[in-house]
Amino acid sequence: MVRWAVLLSGTLLYAALYSTVPLLPGLERLFGSPPGSAGLGISLPFLALVLLSPIVPRLRLPVGQVLGGGLLLVGLFGIAAALAPGLGVWLTARALQGAAAAAVPGLSLALIPQLFPRRSQEMAGLWVAGNVLGGGLGRALGGLLGDALGERLALLWLSLPVVIPAFWLLRERQTLTLPAPTYTLKAWPLYFVGFSLLFINFFSANLLPYRLEALGLSKSQIGGVMLAYLAGIPGSTLTGRLTKRWGEVRALRLAFAVVAVGLLFQLPDRPGSIVLGFVVMMAGLFTAQGLGGAISGRQGSGVSSTYVAAFYLGGTAAGLAYPPFLHLSTGVGLGLAACVAGVSWWLAPRTLEKP
Repeated sequence: MVRWAVLLSGTLLYAALYSTVPLLPGLERLFGSPPGSAGLGISLPFLALVLLSPIVPRLRLPVGQVLGGGLLLVGLFGIAAALAPGLGVWLTARALQGAAAAAVPGLSLALIPQLFPRRSQEMAGLWVAGNVLGGGLGRALGGLLGDALGERLALLWLSLPVVIPAFWLLRERQTLTLPAPTYTLKAWPLYFVGFSLLFINFFSANLLPYRLEALGLSKSQIGGVMLAYLAGIPGSTLTGRLTKRWGEVRALRLAFAVVAVGLLFQLPDRPGSIVLGFVVMMAGLFTAQGLGGAISGRQGSGVSSTYVAAFYLGGTAAGLAYPPFLHLSTGVGLGLAACVAGVSWWLAPRTLEKP
């Protein structure tokens, strides 16, 4: 049961974290705050993930206790956020949710080779697919429950499920062990790959609504385009088969080549071509994410947690980098994303080097 709790943890974690996205305007009205003020509720949790992920493996506690305790706290802080009397308390609870969530991704990736020794690559891809599913369901259910029950009850109900695998893991904490974490900068090619994945993802996704709106698409149509994220599910679940057939380096290079093709499709100012390219790009990105996650997990909790930190640092950098590109030609922004993908393609063989 504990093996499936680890796999399920990512799905429920990201459903809880991303459920806030469609509720931001309603929360601002609820708290009487100006438009845009709740945006920190998205960035603060992921900033906490960046800062704390490398520290988590150093905690001198049983792995199951750390992983299960992190999930439990994510649920409890989610409940606190749902009951927050004002914006300040809500932002604090969201930041603490992110701090607790730092206990989950790096340790999960490091545990997968131990829990599934013969299927570690396949299961790492499945774990990533669960993250994609959780993020998509969190956004969708957040909006649906927000309309039906209001913002507070929506956040409350979407925070509770993450507690389920927490109790399984806390009960089995003595059976889960990991070697002492080893931290090294020699694994920087792998860290760069992790950085590039969320950078390309968020950088392109942040620019996309402005471009599609200029081409005449409505907000609901643009929201529908974001269902392209679900294209990451089949890609990430196929990582095991790709590795068996092509080997990890060629599979990783193939994934980044698919990303480049997706970016190329987005060049013409035609909605159909842009949407197709976005779908193809997401399929490539999440395939690469499954491969990178499996490689990092085999190298221990120190490397896997640093990889997770680099991954979320890429998303943070994308959020800071995209605004100037709103005023430049489409080719410049897509060219930057393609260059980042190209560097990761080039570094693929070095990701397998033992640090």
